[in-house]
Amino acid sequence: TAAEQATLRSEALRHGDLLQGPFADAYANLTRKTLLLLRWAAARCPAAPFLLKADDDVFVNLPALTSYLAALPRPRRLYLGRVHWWVRPERDPRGRHHVPVS
Repeated sequence: TAAEQATLRSEALRHGDLLQGPFADAYANLTRKTLLLLRWAAARCPAAPFLLKADDDVFVNLPALTSYLAALPRPRRLYLGRVHWWVRPERDPRGRHHVPVS
């Protein structure tokens, strides 16, 4: 709504801590949200050696993660996480992970 957008704009102007894309914050747009984050980080933090993206329902053991990363030789590219190979998208619109054909 317009009132919500005004509140977000006020927050962004006050603290400079919001990143907003031109799409709804919905599960179906998770890929778009992730790409927005990666583009922002590449443009604004090009010297950052690592980037962490985690949801609010994920526990990140920062001491273990930093120890692990500090012990690695400096990789050019590194992805830690879960890749789902050979998984078909959920096309049932009633499904939790529904992905429309569009």
